[in-house]
Amino acid sequence: MSFTNDYELLKDHFHVFRSVTYDKMMNLIYKFKTGVLYIGGTWCKNCQAIISLLNRTAKKCKIRTIYHYDPHFINVFKEEVDLRDCQDLETKLNYYYLIEKIGYTSDELVQDTLIPRLPVPAIIGIKNGICVGIITDEYELKGECLVKENDSKDYTEEYTNKLEELFLKVKAKNK
Repeated sequence: MSFTNDYELLKDHFHVFRSVTYDKMMNLIYKFKTGVLYIGGTWCKNCQAIISLLNRTAKKCKIRTIYHYDPHFINVFKEEVDLRDCQDLETKLNYYYLIEKIGYTSDELVQDTLIPRLPVPAIIGIKNGICVGIITDEYELKGECLVKENDSKDYTEEYTNKLEELFLKVKAKNK
């Protein structure tokens, strides 16, 4: 994936993003590693809206790598599916393992399951294999401002502060 080609608003060729597979993403968690996961894709307008700010904020906070996982993939039948839709047993189990490990809860459930549906973009802080925070705010870009659907208030500073807090938790020294 070429981030600067696929994410229209990401102009920084020295960005912090690195694509990972599902297995590598889960390895980060199960091997008690530390880092930041970004779950989303170029197909999502909300992901397109935050990508540049996410990159700038990560660099400001000295986060060198954000691991990017796109939940859309091509299955064995050559169909594009979303991991979060749980269309077959394998994807349902994989998605369940992710949700269970990060401890995500929500009132919105995946259809025909009791598994919470993770919105995108999702920024997840992992510290020693444990989720220390999740940001799932959905914004659209209006000029230079992040706004919520049907709202004109500028949430850019608020979102930046949330990202900085999450990055600080990830970088905090162990006590």
